[in-house]
Amino acid sequence: MKRKRQGFGGKIEQIYYVRLEAGEDFLPALWDICEEYDIQTGILMSASGSMSKVRLMRISNEPRKDNWGVDFVEIPGPLQMITHGLIGKGWVPDNLPPTPEFLRGYADTGFGAAGFEGHGTPYARIYATVTGVSGTVCGHLLQGSPIGGINWDGRTSVPSHWSVAIAKVSGVVLKCTYDKTGLYHDIVPA
Repeated sequence: MKRKRQGFGGKIEQIYYVRLEAGEDFLPALWDICEEYDIQTGILMSASGSMSKVRLMRISNEPRKDNWGVDFVEIPGPLQMITHGLIGKGWVPDNLPPTPEFLRGYADTGFGAAGFEGHGTPYARIYATVTGVSGTVCGHLLQGSPIGGINWDGRTSVPSHWSVAIAKVSGVVLKCTYDKTGLYHDIVPA
């Protein structure tokens, strides 16, 4: 018997292309863009460029009960990164405090590794593939990941080529919900 899954249709209203500048922390910049363009639910279709450093939550090399099977890593740059992901709203209906400290790092605010700062704030679940001289790593992008400061020609005096493409979606709301049962995606009609 086929399983019934929660789901609702939405419509792509518009695609926004927005340039980021050197030194901007990627995740808070994405939250700002969502507020500026009133993106309640959307898709980070693509973003790529040079990073000064990247913080990721990834599957642990040594899973244990006390780390929930994940590691928080900081990778020094210069790096190249490509990303995609989901955009929605952080949702804390039970007015719970942020997640325990071991699920957040020094650069994280609010609900940190969950990808949002508080109830009703923009949420971004961004997956990144990052490559540098020491190899390639994939994971969930965290705060504390600044855009690189050098352009293709080595100069810092020209605008960044770092751009994001975000599709604004209407008709459905993606909520990253943190309540007494845990942390999960809730998908509801708009």
